[in-house]
Amino acid sequence: MKKNLARIDVQQPFCHNCAEVIQNELTSIDDISNVRTYPMDSLVVFHFIRANELSNVLNKLMELGHPPQGDVIQKENYVPPLCNCRGIEYSAA
Repeated sequence: MKKNLARIDVQQPFCHNCAEVIQNELTSIDDISNVRTYPMDSLVVFHFIRANELSNVLNKLMELGHPPQGDVIQKENYVPPLCNCRGIEYSAA
């Protein structure tokens, strides 16, 4: 089966700890592979096979408090990120 590449810019910045949580959660979804997170860019990249897996990933990102860029979130449906880091935990190399 052909794998497709998805690149999702998320609305909320995230730290390296959150990146690990996102990676673990997305990897647990069937037929999602090669999950990479880029905290400084608020970016998640992964391979998927079918569109319904892509939908599952978008839902999971929403659950984790990192909705995709462009999604309009109504106040009553807003889920804050699980971590209160707000992307501030960057290590200088």
